[in-house]
Amino acid sequence: MKKNKEQSSFVNIGSSSLLIVFVILCLATFAILSLSSAKSDYSLSERLAKHKGDYYDASSRAEVILNEIDVTLSNTAKAAQESHITGSSEDFLASPYFAAVIKALDGIQIEDISISCKKSDKNLTISYQVPLEKEQLLDVELIVTDFTAHETYYEIQKWQVISTDTWENDDTLNLMPVIQ
Repeated sequence: MKKNKEQSSFVNIGSSSLLIVFVILCLATFAILSLSSAKSDYSLSERLAKHKGDYYDASSRAEVILNEIDVTLSNTAKAAQESHITGSSEDFLASPYFAAVIKALDGIQIEDISISCKKSDKNLTISYQVPLEKEQLLDVELIVTDFTAHETYYEIQKWQVISTDTWENDDTLNLMPVIQ
């Protein structure tokens, strides 16, 4: 009987030691997994913060350009009212005001950003693009309104981030290395 008691106490010490080792291994594994997850979350939040900062910098530049365009449109409208060249609302696109706006804004550079004007049958569009990141632009498009009938000189048609990178489809699957 003494031999039985000695063996059972030895087995009890061994099983509790194995349990402690198993628990320590589990805790170490969970610690490494949580550290890895925290590191990837941190790098993701840094990339998102950089992207947001770049967007707000580009948006700020676009707002400065928009302010310059607004001042130019305001001065052109005042000059048009003083010269009585506004025209009627039916032929507003044919009025000298639009010609003056195109002359004042088309092809100029504000903050090293080129401004372009495009006249269509229905409206006059002013557009510019502010660089955002390596392969992205902040695309801004304004429609010039009839300042005699509206409270503003323009309406924002588009304020959108666009990608300039071309996507290339890769259909290849390298399942086995090529042996030469």
